[in-house]
Amino acid sequence: YLLISLLEAPLLAGILAYVTRYISPEKLSSGYSFGANDNLMAYIFMSVVVALFIGMTVSAEEIIKDRKIRQREAFLNLSRFSYINSKVIILFALSAIQTLSFVLVGNTVFGISGMTVAYWIVLFTTSCLANMIGLMISSGFNSVITVYILIPFILVPQLIFSGVIVKFDKLNNYLGNYEFVPVIGDMMTSRWAFEALAVEQFRNNKFQKEFFDLEKEISNNGYVSNFLIPAIDNKLNNIERDISKNKKIMNIDDFLLLQNGIMQLEKISEKKFSQDVALNKNIFKLDDLEKIKTYLQPLRKLYGSRYNAACSLRDKKYNDLFKQYGGEESFIAFRNKYHNQSLSDLVLNNLELNKIREIEGKFVRVKDPVYYAPESNCGRAHLYSSIKIIGNTQFDTFWFNILFIWITTLSLYIFLYFDLLKKLLDKLGEIKFKKR
Repeated sequence: YLLISLLEAPLLAGILAYVTRYISPEKLSSGYSFGANDNLMAYIFMSVVVALFIGMTVSAEEIIKDRKIRQREAFLNLSRFSYINSKVIILFALSAIQTLSFVLVGNTVFGISGMTVAYWIVLFTTSCLANMIGLMISSGFNSVITVYILIPFILVPQLIFSGVIVKFDKLNNYLGNYEFVPVIGDMMTSRWAFEALAVEQFRNNKFQKEFFDLEKEISNNGYVSNFLIPAIDNKLNNIERDISKNKKIMNIDDFLLLQNGIMQLEKISEKKFSQDVALNKNIFKLDDLEKIKTYLQPLRKLYGSRYNAACSLRDKKYNDLFKQYGGEESFIAFRNKYHNQSLSDLVLNNLELNKIREIEGKFVRVKDPVYYAPESNCGRAHLYSSIKIIGNTQFDTFWFNILFIWITTLSLYIFLYFDLLKKLLDKLGEIKFKKR
């Protein structure tokens, strides 16, 4: 059993990495390139799923198989704390070895360079949480068959609500969310683990970390000057036509978007809008439109100049690296070794045509989710945000997500120690239903 447990992780890693090690037909002659492999997202996601699955299966029988022994020795008043810890320590040690062997084999075959420690930390953390889930259901139920039937019911939601298979903005309207990861997504370990690996792989590989801050500056300034301000301008033009033609604002949605757009600009730029203009549709006049345009014009120039300055710095950085690596060919080889284009498309949302959307009277940014800060200051964020915010403090997404999973693991440990699942099931079993 121990031999199988130690061998299954590297074997699964080898199979997964080999199957996803893709070379396009056009580039067969030039050989495999990590940067051009479109399957990195699938590899990362399946690695998280494997960590969850193995972590649960190795722990699912650990307590239930000792049931008769514990009943026989109950009169000895043995320490439950020591008993639980003996299980946890052994399982965590086994998970550490399994996930390390998985990462070493899988990342080597797939061609992922310089990310071994990050991958191991995430997969080990995920597997430890899965260990606690397995121990909890093993403690709560009296049948091995029931335990193994429950594992798919726990695992399948991790697949569906991870944000990978079904995007969060494509979920049922009652479950989805356009600005943040929905609550049901925040409850899934797979979401936290996958996001941590995806953002870390994109942000801190040896190539991208040279440009991340500059690209972030370019993206955020470009969004304001090229998307947000033009979108507000569009609403201004619609309102101007309404007032000129009908003497009043006909489209309430346009005015609401104008209000919220100016509020967003105030928050981003920290430049207050004129207090002389009352953003009230009942008393709004053409003179107020001119004041808004006067407010927008310098902001458009400011963010446009910041965008151009950041682009110049990025180009200079590119030229310096060209010289450092001795030419274009060596530079491209360096980039392809560490930077994956399909992952870049994912975290930058490059496949989405609309970079800004109008949702519920508000402009919602869709462009480059990895670069912009979340609007919530209580830890909630959109998927692939590179930071999380609590109060006035920013946290790197990688470490924030890891900490969140460990807090969840600690919570499950407390549940396990006090045997709360078993007690809850026993209470439910005592409920008697009267016949009519």
